[in-house]
Amino acid sequence: MPDVLQWDTRLTVMLNGKPVTPIDSFNPTFNVPVQPLHSLEADNVAHIVQPQSFTFTMAVKAIGTSVATLTALALANTGFSIGVQQATGSDWTFQNIVFNDCYITSVASTIVIEGVPTTTFNCICLQAVATDAA
Repeated sequence: MPDVLQWDTRLTVMLNGKPVTPIDSFNPTFNVPVQPLHSLEADNVAHIVQPQSFTFTMAVKAIGTSVATLTALALANTGFSIGVQQATGSDWTFQNIVFNDCYITSVASTIVIEGVPTTTFNCICLQAVATDAA
């Protein structure tokens, strides 16, 4: 059975509104910690919501200057955005999704014997904005 979806859209690292490189893999982790509050009379009488956090790991192919540009952003502690770059069609669940104020916290490269090397970036994001598809 052929796949009816044609994935023509990609997540892309954006710097000052311009694409830097497409992302090969993107693994987000949302953390919204909630802690139960107990009293002397009873357990779980309320809860305390702690600050949320959003981290992600992304991998890009080490082709051209993209990894050097991202590594320079990491060393300079410069923020960037991640957005959906839509070529054609409307295959993506969201009409628009933007991760703003992203910062790279660590970088690791994978060197392979054959094929293109991949670099993995661990990042944090301070703002995520999504608009549902119409």
